[in-house]
Amino acid sequence: MRIVVTNDDGVHAPGIALLARAAAAYGQVWVVAPDVERSAVAQAITLNGPLRLRSVRPGWIACDGTPTDCIHLAINQMKLAPDVILSGVNPGPNLANDVLYSGTVAAAMEGARWAIPSVAISHCASGEDLLEDLAPLLPGLLAALMPMVRSRPIAFNVNLPSVALGPWRGMQVTRLGRRYYSNEVHERTDPRGRPYYWIGGDHVTMPDIAGSDCNAVRDGLVSVTPLADDITRYDAMTDIHAALVGPATELSVVAAAPDHPHPALADHRARAADHASAAAGSPDGRSNGAIWPPQVTTKESS
Repeated sequence: MRIVVTNDDGVHAPGIALLARAAAAYGQVWVVAPDVERSAVAQAITLNGPLRLRSVRPGWIACDGTPTDCIHLAINQMKLAPDVILSGVNPGPNLANDVLYSGTVAAAMEGARWAIPSVAISHCASGEDLLEDLAPLLPGLLAALMPMVRSRPIAFNVNLPSVALGPWRGMQVTRLGRRYYSNEVHERTDPRGRPYYWIGGDHVTMPDIAGSDCNAVRDGLVSVTPLADDITRYDAMTDIHAALVGPATELSVVAAAPDHPHPALADHRARAADHASAAAGSPDGRSNGAIWPPQVTTKESS
């Protein structure tokens, strides 16, 4: 199995090292992650500037773009053809509507767009000081998740209760809850007298919603939320249709949009099959073909 690991905290963040180490038990791991922190960039992709890839050490690649850029390049430029994508471990929760802003979750959503099983993992504790306490727990978490996600090419958002609160009570499949931040904007002045602003408040409210990711984590349960990229408000379509077109014509509302695979998906799947075949014939069950960096042929001087 080939696994690509990424994050939004940067290639040198401690959380990605923990996750890559735990994932190595399942096969060949490639780390493709931002060169610096790119938190809260959502699913931004770089279109108006160049992107560069730099080898940090064997199997570890830094990209000067977003988490989405990392996954896009891993699939379409590096041709890694991963079987699974793991994103994290994020030092802080990605619950409820956090998923709309999170770079950690965005990487998993980009993987799912290419029909690759993808998991975003976040630890619901502020700061990185407790991440090392997750090290002995991650193998068990992946043992529970990997057999399930491998056959389901969608995105999963996993939130881990803080290890500081005691042992986890189990695992729960959840829906997204609601999470409201205080609307604080801090105005300050730079040395030249010009105002600048910091967005972000300290107070967070999470309503009690049965079956939600917020409730699960609050109850000490690992939350596993399957995510979709179709954000259509189907429940509002009939009413809006009546208001715009009139009630005389009926609107056929389907539960979800039909699946239309990306045109390049067949090529990706073919590469994945090739890597699987090569891995089956190698002594350690891995494909040993050189993928990155690309091989450069130089013209010999006469």
